[in-house]
Amino acid sequence: MISQIIFISLWYVTFSYFIICLYKLATRKSQVQNLDITGSPTRRFYFYIVSFIGLLMTSSGLLALLTFIVNRSLSANLVDLDFGPVALGISSIIVGYPLWLFHWKSINKQISEYPAEYSSIFRTFYLYFTAVLSISFATYFLIEAFLFILGVGNENQELKDAINSIIRGLFSLGIWIFHWKLIQKEETLVSSETYYVFRDIYLFSISITSLIILSTSVSNILISILSSGYDTLFNNHLIIGSSSQSIWWDVRIGIIGIVFGSFLWIFHWLLNINKSPRRSTEAIVVYIITLISGFVAIFAIGGIINDILNFIIPTESQTESTLSSLFNNYPSAITILIISLSLFFYHRNHIRQKDNFDQINRSNQIFTYSFTFLGVLLLFPGITILFHSLVMSGFENISDTNNSTLITGITFILVGSFTWYFNWRHAQSRTENGLDLGSASRRAYFLTIFGIGIVLFAISSLTILFFSILHILELKFGVETIKSTRIFISLIVGIATILPFHYKVYKNEKNSYKTPSNKHFIKKNVTILCQINDSEFIKQLQIELGYSINAVEWTDDGIKNLSTKYLSVPKISEAINNSKGSNVIVIFEENGAKVLSHSGKNIKKI
Repeated sequence: MISQIIFISLWYVTFSYFIICLYKLATRKSQVQNLDITGSPTRRFYFYIVSFIGLLMTSSGLLALLTFIVNRSLSANLVDLDFGPVALGISSIIVGYPLWLFHWKSINKQISEYPAEYSSIFRTFYLYFTAVLSISFATYFLIEAFLFILGVGNENQELKDAINSIIRGLFSLGIWIFHWKLIQKEETLVSSETYYVFRDIYLFSISITSLIILSTSVSNILISILSSGYDTLFNNHLIIGSSSQSIWWDVRIGIIGIVFGSFLWIFHWLLNINKSPRRSTEAIVVYIITLISGFVAIFAIGGIINDILNFIIPTESQTESTLSSLFNNYPSAITILIISLSLFFYHRNHIRQKDNFDQINRSNQIFTYSFTFLGVLLLFPGITILFHSLVMSGFENISDTNNSTLITGITFILVGSFTWYFNWRHAQSRTENGLDLGSASRRAYFLTIFGIGIVLFAISSLTILFFSILHILELKFGVETIKSTRIFISLIVGIATILPFHYKVYKNEKNSYKTPSNKHFIKKNVTILCQINDSEFIKQLQIELGYSINAVEWTDDGIKNLSTKYLSVPKISEAINNSKGSNVIVIFEENGAKVLSHSGKNIKKI
């Protein structure tokens, strides 16, 4: 399972890198080509691809020789040893190493003369692609080796296979360390947006992969322990093997995943993510993880409630309702709930720590209305299913009623109503304080519900009308018509329960959606002194102003210590709009920004 996670992440990153490279090359602006080796894109591609091929040949050759040495040392029968890998290894080293060394030295020599090559898309791709390949293979091989060492690996694996895995893992780790040091060294020398895109994909992909490894490993341990407790409590002993042996097996596998997952996550997330200047990319990843983990936790709670209701109201498929059947699915549900809530609260707290006040408001809107809408999505089918089960089943034989449908409806209503009410109350409290009133998130929430509700109402009404007219013409209008349209009648009942309430609130607030503006702001010529790292801040400022601004790279000493992390975009936009002159200059300071304006007229010489 862990190896599959690693390689899924590997192929995802590889695909992403290739797409970005193709896009950047297709959209790159024509530039004057230099006569040096790094000036031509074709030459750049040639030198980096040949260097990569030489590195692969050298690595495979060294690994082939080391594998042969291990097999020779541990093999009892030295006569039957295959010398083919030795010949292939030596040949690969003789050809590959000079190939790699010549091209790599040529690249570095030209870079020392033309530092702009540090920002080249080919160099960026080469470094991060090699890094993600090497760290993925290092993790895979080392996990395979430790699984064997702890006695939970492949039964057909021998000691020499484990040693070979350790050698491959350490060798891949060495390649990663070599290229990671280059990346760290060159971080201060680059000034390319493409570089940060590649960096973010690498860091966030490996971080997410490590979280999946950690979650999978912890869940294996918890499920094993809880399942063992369940078996002991209800005297459900395993037929093959003892419960303690099964727990120890799962714990050993889990420990390996926890160790490697923690190393990857701590290094890439805790130690390096703070260096990323693209805060919006980090925010998107954190928001997605938080939303998904929150949704999973809600569905886990729903599963637990569904089991309780199945115990209280036995379905027709159950022969008997016992306490043992109640707790049958609890180990998995509780484990999922613990892990998802841990991920949710950690990343939610991460957002609160990283964002400034204005960004926190937007973050709260995203979370509040996302979970409020989830509550509606659960509540609506719950009402529909419950109405269909209780009321419409009266037109049929009561013995044919399936209690599982009734239980499903009650579960959806309980989980959906709690989710909706808790978040709606929070949203209303913020609205009363004037924080979210008329915000884009609140409007999107209402309009989405209206859109879905109106479409479902139109389809349901059309279907009911069709069957009504048809049965009137066929002279069988009555109970048969209700049976044919009962699903659509239930949908209309669900819509009638949810839609009017939201429309009433929306109608009372619609005047607040119009942004009051007694002052007409004139478009100004804005120039801002910044760095390439401030590109996300510039984008937000342009959105707030409603027009483009001139961003000029600031090159004085000490500028790197100035950060836009805690600057308020609305406040700077307000200062620009309130400035007297038609030309504005924005200069960052240690604890804020200075907004200066001028008329644009030159003062005559005195």
